[in-house]
Amino acid sequence: MFRFVLVTVALLAVAPAYALDPDPGAEADHEALRQLKVDLVAAVNAQDFGALGRLLNDPFTSTVITQDQFTDLESAKAYFSQLFTRPQMKMASVKFQADSDALSTIFTGTFALSTGTTIETYTLADGRVFDMQGRWTAVSVKDGDGWKLAGFQAGTNFLDNPVFNEVKRSIPETGAVAAAGGLVIGLLGGWFI
Repeated sequence: MFRFVLVTVALLAVAPAYALDPDPGAEADHEALRQLKVDLVAAVNAQDFGALGRLLNDPFTSTVITQDQFTDLESAKAYFSQLFTRPQMKMASVKFQADSDALSTIFTGTFALSTGTTIETYTLADGRVFDMQGRWTAVSVKDGDGWKLAGFQAGTNFLDNPVFNEVKRSIPETGAVAAAGGLVIGLLGGWFI
């Protein structure tokens, strides 16, 4: 009986260690997914589409903070190019950082779901800088020993962000300028009549 109690106590003592010991394969996958996030952020910030292409699954889909969507690398290049060439809200630089909420949820060892937050810094050609806080969700698939991004969705709070706040702030100024212009036109029109 004493031997049974001793064996049971010994098993109970080491069981938590086995339960808490992470699967080495899962830890390697989590490390690879962390590195994928780092590499993706670096490639996008450098606009290195060659590096970005090596990190993307074929097929992939991405919906960015502006709600533009693309499913191929050429569309991604065109999206970034127009940010720097468009006539309004032309960008001087775009940089972002991404943080994960927690470890990715890995399904069947080949499919991972990750979520987190972003801070995207948009510097306009006129010198204004907007830091947009957002949320992201990413789907990655295992490709051989590594992971590739298969899907990405980013969003921001459209009711409380720096661009919306800038528009709200400018409404009284725009209204005052319009009212003053209307008064001047009215006085000049009245004088001529």
